[in-house]
Amino acid sequence: MCSKTEEDFDYFDCLPDALLLFIFNKLQDAKSLTKCLLVSKRFSSLIPFTNTIFISIPPLQHLSKPNRNSTGSYINTLRLLVHNLFLKPLRCFHQIMLPKSATRSFDSSYYQPNGVLKNFKEMKSLHLELPSHGDELGSGTGASFLKWKAEFGSNLKTCIILGATSIQRSNKFSSSSFCLQQKEQECIEETLTDDELKLRVIWTISCLIAASTRHYLFKKILADHPIPLLQRVLISDANKQGKFYMVKEEIVEMRNSMNSEQDTLESSSLERTPVPELNMKLWYLPMLELPESGYVMRGATLVIRPVDGSDSMVGSLDLEGDGEAFSEAVREMIKVKKSYLMTMSSF
Repeated sequence: MCSKTEEDFDYFDCLPDALLLFIFNKLQDAKSLTKCLLVSKRFSSLIPFTNTIFISIPPLQHLSKPNRNSTGSYINTLRLLVHNLFLKPLRCFHQIMLPKSATRSFDSSYYQPNGVLKNFKEMKSLHLELPSHGDELGSGTGASFLKWKAEFGSNLKTCIILGATSIQRSNKFSSSSFCLQQKEQECIEETLTDDELKLRVIWTISCLIAASTRHYLFKKILADHPIPLLQRVLISDANKQGKFYMVKEEIVEMRNSMNSEQDTLESSSLERTPVPELNMKLWYLPMLELPESGYVMRGATLVIRPVDGSDSMVGSLDLEGDGEAFSEAVREMIKVKKSYLMTMSSF
């Protein structure tokens, strides 16, 4: 096979199929792999067996850029909802009915990846990256840092949301002087005011809507492309703000639930999966120093579902790929003794 003249010699001809597939799986990028389909008949026959695929989804070109008025309108809608459902600082009860336009402002303005997925029939791991749509979640409600991670089956299973009103590189002198300049009681105060707690409920609702929108997107993808060998899916965004993920058992659970929900999926006008009634646990610190990652957070807030066993859940999670600040902050916040319980109706 490698006995050709020097001029006609092709080093790829000397590589076994297994090694070429290994290279393609390291490449991952669907756009590059699709171009490789045109290189040769051999590439064209092997690439469909690539099992690890990354797809960066571009935004729709004909859509107008999001303006701040629409963002402001959405934030005002959330504020009104939280004001109506928020009964007292430790518990939230009420039915939330979000308008269709509010859910669209997150992740629905992009191309569907159906045309690309049909090229990869042996896919086991899928990573979709959604485009940025300008303002990040929480930017209009005082959150300079807001990240989330959610795990789904047929419905939401676990969720971690971390937010802060400000985050900056640590300066030992400035952070020490901050506490020295405040009264000792103010430095250790961990109680949220009603307004501060309402604001954090808005952050939570925003992240849950974003996560449930991605769940709905994946349902539609799975309805069009069964992808029988799929064992892992991750849907992130260009801003690296949120991660939706599922593993093999949860994908099987979704497939089973979809068999009885197909008509509902096709006729749904919400364009996201309804969020079930939730109990969530919230921790708060006015200032959180993160010596390992070198940051200081103000107004640090951690929200976790489920409430029971949240400590062990965080300990079992792989947070290493979520950024040093996120990983360290979650593990430090979970140690805080005082916490709040939030209960929300399905929305």
